[in-house]
Amino acid sequence: MKIRIVLVEPEGEINVGFVARVMKNFGFYDLALVKPKIKVEEAIQYASHGADVLKKANVYGDIEEAIRDFSLVAATSSKVSLGEDLLRIPITIRDFAKKISKIKNGKIAILFGKESVGLTRDEILRSHVLVTIPASEEYPSLNLSHAVAIVLYEIFSELYKIKSQVKTFEQPKPKEMEALLRNIDKAVEALKMPKHKEEKIKLVLKRIIGRALITRREAYVLSGFFRKVHVLLSGKH
Repeated sequence: MKIRIVLVEPEGEINVGFVARVMKNFGFYDLALVKPKIKVEEAIQYASHGADVLKKANVYGDIEEAIRDFSLVAATSSKVSLGEDLLRIPITIRDFAKKISKIKNGKIAILFGKESVGLTRDEILRSHVLVTIPASEEYPSLNLSHAVAIVLYEIFSELYKIKSQVKTFEQPKPKEMEALLRNIDKAVEALKMPKHKEEKIKLVLKRIIGRALITRREAYVLSGFFRKVHVLLSGKH
């Protein structure tokens, strides 16, 4: 299981150092920084024994570079919706951890936003699924390093359960997931609906597939289905 922690425009050296430290605590080593607002070398003093994680961190100019080789991308946020805002319908970190623990040789990137405002809507759109940490409605926003710690703890706990009790599955390759989403887009576009309705349906289908954490075989079947739908609707026999 390869887990990449992606910090998008982190603003504080202390938090970044603490993130590296907690990653080391739970045995995760792949840290990516997207347009950091800090001096990475100044964050090392706060990383303790996780300094090696921070020193090896990759720095990227945009999110797309940081997640390019990952089939599953999860965004994190305390701002969620019960249904009205389709982009912000989440699953809990515990449910997410249980699902990904069953992925064979998984490659998963988890996005965390800047300390002041979190992830923007555009940044969340780059993900397949939105993950949230249940917290008090009075004050649901967690400190960045605390949020990373909880997320990694839940994943660590699931990964280290008795292996014989966990049946694994293979997740789609990045190109296979891209092909599925592309075929969905083409099928929806072939319906020739108003643009705003078209975009809403595309988003709903993408989020449903993201929350389901489908297998490679399921992605193949769905991709073929939506490809046939596109052909039928567009009249290309």
